Amino acid sequence: MYLTREEEKILDGESGPALARAMRLLVCLGDLGGAERFVPIRRSQIAGISYKTSGDPTLELIESLAQEKATVRTRASLNPAGMDLNRWEDMGIPPAFAEKQLRICSAYRRLRVIPSCTCTPYLSGNKPLFGETVGFSESSAIAFVNSIIGARTNRHGGLDALSAALVGKVPLMGYLLDKNRVGTIRVRIDFEPKNEADYSALGYFIGKSVKTDEVPVIEGIEQASTDKLKLLGAASAASGSVALFHVIGRTPEVLSKSTRAGMRNLRSELHVGKNEILSVYEELGAGEEPDLVFIGCPHCSVHEIATVADLLSGRKVKKRTKLWVFTSPQVLRNVERLGYVNKIRIAGGDVFRHTCMVVAPIEDLGFKCVYTNSAKAAFYIPRMTQGKCAARFLSLMDCIRICTTS
Repeated sequence: MYLTREEEKILDGESGPALARAMRLLVCLGDLGGAERFVPIRRSQIAGISYKTSGDPTLELIESLAQEKATVRTRASLNPAGMDLNRWEDMGIPPAFAEKQLRICSAYRRLRVIPSCTCTPYLSGNKPLFGETVGFSESSAIAFVNSIIGARTNRHGGLDALSAALVGKVPLMGYLLDKNRVGTIRVRIDFEPKNEADYSALGYFIGKSVKTDEVPVIEGIEQASTDKLKLLGAASAASGSVALFHVIGRTPEVLSKSTRAGMRNLRSELHVGKNEILSVYEELGAGEEPDLVFIGCPHCSVHEIATVADLLSGRKVKKRTKLWVFTSPQVLRNVERLGYVNKIRIAGGDVFRHTCMVVAPIEDLGFKCVYTNSAKAAFYIPRMTQGKCAARFLSLMDCIRICTTS
């Protein structure tokens, strides 16, 4: 890679050991990816925050960076932690876990990272502009930013996203380049999605079906809401590695010359009908009666929480089941003011922030079976708990109906 004089100084340690280590990692990634140079960024999102997924090594690393007085150069926000940082006792989180989790988040604050702890930073003050280059590191956020906003980010892990935030730059490669953002496979939708879960199932099937680094061009869902596309992108990134997709008539880059030119030359097609969607529900259909219904993977928007509150009207959550909804601190403040949280709690449910069941120590909370309207969550929960907790994928309406009485 070509390095400017400033970048060479950082690499040589003139800006301190923390930035030198960060620059070494980014240079290695750039060399591996064939990058010619760096480009500046103003926004980052850092994953690997939960103590469950990161453990003591990450805790020690972040605390050491804080002791070196390193600080980020971008508007950097955090991915979900392993618990609600304020109400972890209400979730039943073990104190030993909570102590380590709070230390991780405290160290990030000392690095001047925004402790929003959400997988939807674009709903919480960290939303890129169309065409803006950023360094995001959570799979659903990457898919959303690239596809629905039309900003540009590669798939970053937690460590290289943190390094990019410290240096304020990323290697110019991958999805930052026009040539790699052109559609490569046409996806024809041969059914009409009925609800949000159908869109999540569609994303899951697409992710399983396309090759690594393929860019799907989807036809037939131009009326999909942003929330539904959010679920689609999250599921496609979980079951496969989709970081960018285009929706004809819906997503912004479909109108660009390079995308139109690429779509004329698509050589492969994927057809998705009712049978393919039913196969996703069957694959993600393990588990008997739920002891937890989990909504909010990715974190819920205001509209999604309003929908939960409306569905709970006149109903009560069964005593043997918990209904937990997850969102960001910023969205939680809005829905509290609008009265939706109160409606959910009156019905016997609860709303938490900062976390979700995918990265929480769910196996330590006593849950054996989770129902969710997120294909991503249904895919990850059994794997993240080593099979100790089953998961079943259903629509939001079915989840509410099963866990409540009228």
